[in-house]
Parts: sequence; structure tokens; C-alpha cells
Amino acid sequence: MKKYIFKLTCFMSLIILITSCDSFLEEEPKSFLSPDFYFESEAQINAAVNGIYTFLDNRFEGVIGPGTQTYLFLEYLHGYAERPYSSSNIDLNQAINLNIQEENTYVEKIWETSYKAINNCNSVIENIAEVNSDIIDESNKNNLWGEVYFLRAFHYFDLVRLYGEVPLILASTKDANNNEIELSTIENIYLQIEKDLLAADSLMQNNTWSSIEGRVAKGAVKTLLAKVYLTMAGYPLQKSIEYYEKAYEQAQAVAYSGNFYLFNNYSDLRNPANDNSGEFIFMIQRDVQYGRSPVHFNLLPYPEPIQPISVAGSNGGALAPALPFYDSYIPGDKRTEEKGFFYTKHESLDDPNVIVDFERPFIYKHWDNNGAESGTSGSNYPLLTFADVLLTFAEAKIQMDGGTTTDMAAISAYFWVRSRANPGETKPNSLIIDDVLKERFWEMCYEGQTWYDMLRTKKALNVTTGNIVDLIGYNAPGHPEGFVFEENDLLFPYPLREKRLNPNLTRD
Repeated sequence: MKKYIFKLTCFMSLIILITSCDSFLEEEPKSFLSPDFYFESEAQINAAVNGIYTFLDNRFEGVIGPGTQTYLFLEYLHGYAERPYSSSNIDLNQAINLNIQEENTYVEKIWETSYKAINNCNSVIENIAEVNSDIIDESNKNNLWGEVYFLRAFHYFDLVRLYGEVPLILASTKDANNNEIELSTIENIYLQIEKDLLAADSLMQNNTWSSIEGRVAKGAVKTLLAKVYLTMAGYPLQKSIEYYEKAYEQAQAVAYSGNFYLFNNYSDLRNPANDNSGEFIFMIQRDVQYGRSPVHFNLLPYPEPIQPISVAGSNGGALAPALPFYDSYIPGDKRTEEKGFFYTKHESLDDPNVIVDFERPFIYKHWDNNGAESGTSGSNYPLLTFADVLLTFAEAKIQMDGGTTTDMAAISAYFWVRSRANPGETKPNSLIIDDVLKERFWEMCYEGQTWYDMLRTKKALNVTTGNIVDLIGYNAPGHPEGFVFEENDLLFPYPLREKRLNPNLTRD
């Protein structure tokens, strides 16, 4: 591997067109372009910022073999999913078996992608600061500048949660041989994330709350701030009440903005017309022409049904719900109704009158009807959702009130999510923290969020009893029997190749 982190990128991973793109989704090659000659027009600045968004796509990159994309690696860690299609990929199996090694390809890929994105953010932040008002309107400049601060914070948020102490790099790489960068404390990394998001919030004060194009807007900034504060209140920093209050304030601002709402039906989650609106606050933008998505095909039934239900159905079986997790929903929960979050049968692709039954439930949450028919999926992938905001709002208030609350605003936020799934239930008069934690497991499954929730709470859902239990010592259903969570499972090792470049990458 090249010396890609702290030698990392004298390469600017920017879109190289100097005219405006026909589409925000167009992905030009990520290649070198000197910033000294790049920030000379508004079109160039837009292209530079657009280039940073493409690093979000890297979670859809894989290695040789079907169903090997990076986003799947995080879904195996929490243990509430299974891989029906058995894999000989050693690195994926390490996540399934809670035995992640320093040479693991995914540990390296996540690190590499994050720091490449950060280096590009650093360069753009530095150069936008020098742009004069005769090149770009001040309001447009501030919005773009805010987007980059958000994206840098987003990548550091991933890094600090997965690796703990990491190098905090806030300037673009000037010396490719300067590899030996000191680790920063977890607290300092979080303080920088907070600083970046507050900068984005300030720069975007006149921006819209949402972007139908899928760009970062005020709603995304405040939602991520709420998640960051909620995490800082929990493990490993345990800053507690003050930060629960901050999380509550940011989540409340999003919830009360009037710009977001839950869809009435789960089928609306899969309607392309709803992308970047409603409960989708921030998504990875996919497109059948410029940036395809593997998710629909990864989640198809395996073994492939004799009667196909989707083109290229043989690519399925990468991820399915662990059966005990699926069974942990109460009877009548609409998320386990056919084509809610899951499905156990489907119409044949060739004849919709023929119903194909499966041997077990599979994930329907990310089904793409267009992809099923065409063989090419362009479905967006959610990163920040309004359901997350509502549950964050409720959780923060419960913690502020000492573990239980009668606050009707918090109860209403929780119940908006809960009642969509269980419309016959009566709104409770009080909530305890376990009520919200359970709902997070059930509502936000298979969106790349569950493992992070488990890290910040050190809690798990015992699918046998339906209770919230301590994470350490719990044997999740998707992990082999006897493979319980231990403290050393909670952080990735530093990538071996990076350790060879930087001797500071050590833990006591």
C-alpha cells in the first residue's frame, strides 16, 4: 500500500472540471489538481466541494467477491444480522466472529477514506478562506464553506468512535514525508468536531433547513450536532447532563423546525420521489448513471429463488436479520408485516401473480423496485433521519431527568416513532431510558447506526428477554455461541500499514 495517510494526499481528490457539473451526482476521477490554480471561479469552488462528497460513497466499495462492501462490515459487528451467503473473506468473518486484526482490509479502508476526505476538507477550507467576494457571492461561499466543515466533522466522528485516539490533522498535507503525527485525545477530537459543526451552523445561518439535491443544509448540521452531543454524554467521555442538554437543544431545534416529518407508511421510505425530504435529512446520493448502489442486490434472498424476484438476484445473501432479532418485535408491529422492514415472500419478476416464498425473512427496508426491474440501482442511502432526531430528543430528555421522564414533548417524540409501528398502542404517561433504547434497535436497524449506539451506551438488546442489558458479556445472536462482547472489541486496532508509517499509533 502506498503511504496514504500521513503521506496521504498531496493528491487533491477533487472533481477536475472547471465548469459547473450537469448534475451534483456526477463523479469525475479523483485526481490531482493544484489548489493554487483551482479556486478562481465559483464553478471551480463548487466542483472542489462536490469532490469531497464522493468520499461518502466509499462505504459501497468492496473487494473481490459478492457482498463485500465496507458498509456491511459495520452491520456484522453488532450481531443482530446474519450473512446467509457464506463467505471465505477472512476480513468480513473477523467482524462476524469479533476477532478484528490490525491487518484487516476494512480497518485500513475506513481509515484511508476518512483521512483522504479530511485532507481534502482541510485544503478546501484553507482556500475558500482566501476567495474574494468578486469571485463568489458571500452567502454561497458561506454555505459551501459550512458544508466542508460539516464533512470534516462527519469523518472525524466516524474515526473517533471506531478507533478512539487518532491524529487530529487540521491543515492540508504540505510534507508527504511527515508521517509521525501524534495521537490526539478522544476529548480533543470531539471538541474539534463540535467546533467544526458550530462553524458550519454559523456559516449556514441563512441557509435552508434541507436540500432536495442532497447537499448538507442546516437540518443535517444540527442533527449531527445532536448525535455528537449525545455520544459525548455517553461513553467513553461520559460528560453526562450538560451534554444531554446540548443534544436535547439541537434535536429540539430540528424537531420543531417544521421542515421534517415521519412518512405515514414504510413503503414511502422506498419511494425515490421522497429522497432528501420528509424523514430523510441527509443521504448518500446515488444515481443509476453516475453512482450506483449495491445495497438492493446485497440484501436479496439467498439461496436465490427459483422464480427470480429481481434482476441479478444471484448477488444476494450478504445481510439478513438474525432470526432472534426479527422475533424480538412484538406481534402486530408493522415493521415486521410483509414489506414493512422485512419480507418473507415476493411477487415473481416474470409474473406478478406468482408469489415466491422464502425460507426465512430478509431485509426489505432498502428495496429498490427500479433496480429490481432494470438490474441497476440508484437508490440513495440514509445517513441522518428524522426518526433518529425524535429518539435522540426523547433519550436526551430522559437522561436529563434522571432516567425517567413525564415530559410530554419527549414522550410525543418517542411515540411518533412508536405509534407508526404500533398504531393501537396508547401513549404512555412516562418513559424510562430502556424504552427509547429498545426503539432505536428496532427502528434504526440496518442503517449503519446500531453499532455506534451500542458503543456510546455500552448496552445491547437481549433478544430473548426483550430487555436492555450490559453490552460487555452479551452474546448477540449473529455472533457464534460463546463469542461475547469484551472491552477490547469496542475499538478497531490501528491499521498495520499505518503503524509501520507512524510509530505513534500505539495503545497502552
